[in-house]
Order: sequence, then structure tokens, then C-alpha cells
Amino acid sequence: MGFFKSKKGSVISDYFQLQEDIAGYSNGYMYEVTLYDDHLEIIPLSKQNKLLLNYNQITDVFYGGKTELIQKPKSVIGRALVGGMIFGGTGAVIGAVSGTGMKTEKKTHLYFIISYTSSDGEDKYIQFEDTRMYKGLKLSKKLKELVHIESKSTGDIQL
Repeated sequence: MGFFKSKKGSVISDYFQLQEDIAGYSNGYMYEVTLYDDHLEIIPLSKQNKLLLNYNQITDVFYGGKTELIQKPKSVIGRALVGGMIFGGTGAVIGAVSGTGMKTEKKTHLYFIISYTSSDGEDKYIQFEDTRMYKGLKLSKKLKELVHIESKSTGDIQL
């Protein structure tokens, strides 16, 4: 099986980064989420100890983003080089001066969250970050369809 292909016999699969420790799985690592006709599998890249969830256990599915503002320093050297190339020495000085301070940049994180009822009847959830942004939205829509959850539009998580 290739890295970008679905597992044989599955409906769809993709890789996500786990955000919280759950059932012996560590956060920060990539896991493959694979949908089959009657269940979902979460498999570590080591292909050992997969976690199975039957669709009748799943209570909700969310796929959406959180946007954060990040402060980054401006590039003094880059601006000095561009200013120097265009206007010479004076341009380099003016470019360097304009490169002081901070700039604001937006960064969006996409999350895939599965709410479910555990075998002991407790309500739980599994939260992943879609770092690859490859098939996450398509997988979440397909999961909602298989679980028979009414599909709502994705939204932003407000901080």
C-alpha cells in the first residue's frame, strides 16, 4: 500500500496527528484513520494495536479550523538587500530600517474530532489535527454519511 492510497478494502483513509493521549496512543504522532463499511480503524504508523470503533458508537463528527494570529519579526536583512539592489546604499539603509518591528501572520489549524460512546458507556472523543490537508474533509463527510449524522458546514473554533 502506498502512502497516499486507501487501505485495501476500505472506503477511504487518511493520516492525522493525534492531539491528546488516548487508549495507549500518544499525542503528536501520526495515525491512519480508515473507514470501512461497518467500522472505523485508527492505526499507528507501526501498524500495531489498531483501535476499532463501530459506527453505532460514534455520536458526532466535526471537521473545522481554528485561525490564530502569530507575531513574527520582519526580515531586516531581506529588506536591506532588496532596498540596496533597487536604490543602492541609501535604499539598503531605508530597507533595513523598514524591516524593524513585527508583522502579523494568520495560521489555520484544521481539526478532525470524533465523539463516541465507549464500551463502558462513557462519552469520549478523539481529536486529530489535519496537518496534511489532503483528504480530511472528504473523510469526515464520508464518516458522517456512514454514521448517519446530518452534515453541517464546517466552521471556525473561536478562541
